[in-house]
Amino acid sequence: MKYRILHADDDTLFSRIVKQVLQQNGFEVHSAFDGEQAWLLFNQMSFDSCLLDIQMPHLDGIGLGERIRNADKQVPIVFLSGEDPAIVAAEVFGRGGGNGYFTKTLNIRQLSALLNLHLNQRIQ
Repeated sequence: MKYRILHADDDTLFSRIVKQVLQQNGFEVHSAFDGEQAWLLFNQMSFDSCLLDIQMPHLDGIGLGERIRNADKQVPIVFLSGEDPAIVAAEVFGRGGGNGYFTKTLNIRQLSALLNLHLNQRIQ
């Protein structure tokens, strides 16, 4: 079974890299380049997990996470950002409804393992 991932990030180069790596690891990835576009996609399709950048135009990742969490209490939300996790932790795990945080400066290939961890916890 392929897991369907919503990835919202305004950095088009980073977004292409994430999509390529996740697809190579068996995920189906749908990309949005701002929060409003991601919100529209979320309402049009069913997703197994959401990867959200924090800083995006039109609707930031925290606001998008809040909307997603209000609409779906179960879908795992992982935030991707270059922000220091200590600075954004309260927003990410509070209002943003995050299940995880992945800094863009870490090895991007570890992202698949993090997604599988949250998705497997959801199934159990």
